[in-house]
Amino acid sequence: MGKIHTVLGEIDQADAGVMLTHEHIIYANPGADLDHNTIYDVDAVSTEVAASLDDTKARFGLGTMVDLTANELGRNPETLKKTAQKSRVHIIGTTGFFPERIGIPYHFRKQDVGYMADFFVRDLTVGMAYANKLWDVRAGVIKIATGSSDGHEGQTPVQESGLRITPIEEQIVRAAGRAQARTGCPINTHTEPSDFEVTNPGIEQLDLLTAEGADPTKVLIGHAFVHPNLDQMVEICERGAMLQIDHIGIPWRHSSADELDELIAKHVAALVERGYLSQLTFSYDRFFHWQHTGAAAEGDLQNEAVKMDYLWEFFVPRLAKHGFGEAELKTVLVDNPARLFAWDRK
Repeated sequence: MGKIHTVLGEIDQADAGVMLTHEHIIYANPGADLDHNTIYDVDAVSTEVAASLDDTKARFGLGTMVDLTANELGRNPETLKKTAQKSRVHIIGTTGFFPERIGIPYHFRKQDVGYMADFFVRDLTVGMAYANKLWDVRAGVIKIATGSSDGHEGQTPVQESGLRITPIEEQIVRAAGRAQARTGCPINTHTEPSDFEVTNPGIEQLDLLTAEGADPTKVLIGHAFVHPNLDQMVEICERGAMLQIDHIGIPWRHSSADELDELIAKHVAALVERGYLSQLTFSYDRFFHWQHTGAAAEGDLQNEAVKMDYLWEFFVPRLAKHGFGEAELKTVLVDNPARLFAWDRK
């Protein structure tokens, strides 16, 4: 059956409950942890986030949250652990990196695939390294990310490989595939939405992962619904991978949340009709705290503004109009993520 690996230890699949598969307790641009102006109080943040999670559990049954914060984007094992200790909601931590344009610190850019695979396995089986210390906090999922990320430069350029994945990103993706083959852990991905106009980033990621021995049924492709093309999503499902319906209530690359949500709802209904219900998960990609200096260029992010009740109060009723009922909701929020995030440490 496999166990779900949280930051406080293993739990049974039956104990996971409703799961959000892509959220962030802290989100920070690389280097923010070196800035005087972005220091935060771990106890205060963990207390506040735990209270929000517990409120969502009481109202809607939230049982588990995946903190998909990449290593260089503010992942802090102390914050993860303290939040989990204060909350009745289980938290799954992450190992992995953001796309090259924003992430992957130079130290890791210099390593080969084998080194990076070993690094991921250590994060999953031994513990996370942070602030010159090895923490007794293990990751439960690997994150890979490809593409230009914030879209300021449009589509990712074609590389010599013929892919829209840079050579350094390819190293990371292949390493994740090897680590997954060795451990059986799940992989959750970031794709660049605008790249779906010129390729299928999810398929590019799957090709590299499976070439290194990864199991596609343990891969969750993220952000595909932000620039939805039904044929591309069907292609990903046909490969056996899962699709994450994220940015619910967050109008990333769209004029309004209403516009994006309706587009997503129609495509969810179409995928369910085609028999892919068992390959879907829901999440926000919400930032509980954005570790930034308040620079005008950054602006206010909708990832912070969306309320935790939005999925149930606004998105679920919209889905119901397309024939998506309580049974389907349980499958997507409970059954599918529990199966995906369960694995045995080999």
